[in-house]
Amino acid sequence: MRTTSLLLSLALLLGVQGTQAGMKLEIDKITLDFADKPGKYTVKRANGRYADYSVIGRTSKPVFVDKKAKGSPYTYYYLVLDEQGDTVASLSAEQELFGNDVHIYSPSDNPEAIAADISDIHKKMFRAEMGTGRYALMFKPGDYTSAGLFNIGFYTHMAGLGKVPYEVKIDNVHTPPHLRNDNGTCTFWRSLENFSVLGNESYEHYDMFNWAVSQAAPFRRMYSQRTVRNQWKNGWVSGGFTADCVFDAPVGSDGQQQWFTRNSFLNKGRGRFAEGAYNFVFTGVELGPEAAKETYVDTDWDKGGNVTFEAVTPVVSEKPFLLFGDDGCYKVFRPALRRNSAGVSYSRTSMGDGELIDLVDNFLVAKPGTTASEMNRALAAGKHLMLTPGIYQLEEPLTVSLPNTIVMGLGWATIVPPEGAEAAIKIDDVDGVRLASILFDAHHSSHNLLKVGDKASDKRHVDNPIVLSDMFFRIGGFLPQKTHVDTALEVNSNDVVGDHFWIWRADHGVKGSVGWDVNTADYGLVVNGSNMTIYGLFNEHFQKYQTLWKGENGLVYFYQCETPYDARTQDVFMSEDGTRDGYAAYKVADNVQNHRAYGLGIYDVLFHDIRLENSVEVPRNKGIEIHHLVNTSFIPGPKKGFGYVINGMVESTYPYERQYVARINHFSGAK
Repeated sequence: MRTTSLLLSLALLLGVQGTQAGMKLEIDKITLDFADKPGKYTVKRANGRYADYSVIGRTSKPVFVDKKAKGSPYTYYYLVLDEQGDTVASLSAEQELFGNDVHIYSPSDNPEAIAADISDIHKKMFRAEMGTGRYALMFKPGDYTSAGLFNIGFYTHMAGLGKVPYEVKIDNVHTPPHLRNDNGTCTFWRSLENFSVLGNESYEHYDMFNWAVSQAAPFRRMYSQRTVRNQWKNGWVSGGFTADCVFDAPVGSDGQQQWFTRNSFLNKGRGRFAEGAYNFVFTGVELGPEAAKETYVDTDWDKGGNVTFEAVTPVVSEKPFLLFGDDGCYKVFRPALRRNSAGVSYSRTSMGDGELIDLVDNFLVAKPGTTASEMNRALAAGKHLMLTPGIYQLEEPLTVSLPNTIVMGLGWATIVPPEGAEAAIKIDDVDGVRLASILFDAHHSSHNLLKVGDKASDKRHVDNPIVLSDMFFRIGGFLPQKTHVDTALEVNSNDVVGDHFWIWRADHGVKGSVGWDVNTADYGLVVNGSNMTIYGLFNEHFQKYQTLWKGENGLVYFYQCETPYDARTQDVFMSEDGTRDGYAAYKVADNVQNHRAYGLGIYDVLFHDIRLENSVEVPRNKGIEIHHLVNTSFIPGPKKGFGYVINGMVESTYPYERQYVARINHFSGAK
């Protein structure tokens, strides 16, 4: 059977190129190439994938020319039917550009059809924690509230295509957990971006916007009128990350283990929610007049508080995102760098400072099957790279060598490095690279999954740093075979900004995919570069130091870490040449003079009797500051846990179950 295609006329192509000069995009015809042989075909057209189709012509040829197409080609969808009324082809410029797993919805679509489509995807992905499906659900500007509630499952990205969140209106979103007893601790790998959720403020379960997620579930550039609950009923949850959002109603939970919120507006704060667990960190967050501000800014950690509140975010650039432009073309917006910022990066009428980049002219839009060599040629030629949903088995590492390059994924695009590779992606020591929304999955063995810079250097990027947004790393869990990674993420360049990482040596997965000798990995994150800043660092279960920081002037806001569960005996889990019990979860190298970290939640989860001397180890220098640190034992026992919170100070979870909070300020001592 031949491959169907949609061919745009020369006038259309010239029109697309002309949009950068401010010309209005006009087209005069679209050619459909859809069959192997002549026959009797009926052609229908609609203005959306799920809109009402009308007959626009009949033909006995396997090609049809639509001469009445006007405006943007991305507003047309076609169905070709044979004599029996069976569909021969479904064609659109959007499907050709993005592939079939990017579902783009239009205001002209039937709301019931949209709801049914998203429901079908959720049924496929509800339990697919280690599945292969990948989806992006994208909404053009418009009102979709009549389509009702959407449930979002694994590996699903849901986003508005407007310039600001207010341009796309949704009724509600839920993330029901696949585990029993409303347990959301494995509700991973899904994301929301750039739309509004409209409705009434309510604390009733089904009326609330229930984003009940754990790790790797970014919540960005959102507006909500509904109460947002980061928990499913009374179940336990272990999340999460919020950035660049506006909440008119309360937002919070009672059972979340931790949460990080950056550059957002909380009109009513957490409302009735208690947020009584371990670690909640806020940076650059503005509080409305109805927020109980004392629960954020006056929490006393010395008396068992759990909130860190820093008024400004030192340096950040929001994640690039896809939008549908006013000229009928797809664009990527690259938000500008902001310093010492508070609140969101946009307003109701402005998308904020940044660069708008035409997609077709400036990006290679890759699909599963696009080879790494094709992608590397495009990158070397100055193209940006967009990875559409799917799993990319690379035959060679992707190399980003030019300044200001954007590499971004849609719909949980997943890249797998080749056997024995240096990394899946290597970024040279250049200015302004933006890497966003990618899941790195180790199916084989490699030195790194992502490597930024070849080695530590003196080159600075302070005015135009490399920014890594929503980077997720998985070693093991997916396939029943051995795999090894030396270090998941190695950062050698200076001034790098990290904005939401989950670096995970899998503690569970398909049978035969996890174990102390099965999915092996030494380090989650090693930082050799200076002046790196990270917001929202989740890093778990590695077999040596989870985080090893060797560069100067490191800055971290929010850290979540669990020990490796599966060390069987103490002798296989010893640091300092076998002289110290276990490995610290957060290690700053002895030669470092300056380092700051805020809001660290470090938990021991040990199946066997294992002792770790310290949860954190840092040099005793005046430039070292650790603010707000909590240890908790999840499987307590008399011969397991952390000996001390930090550097042999403050007894921790060994040998008793204990939750301990400490503040170490300018290293004058621990409280």
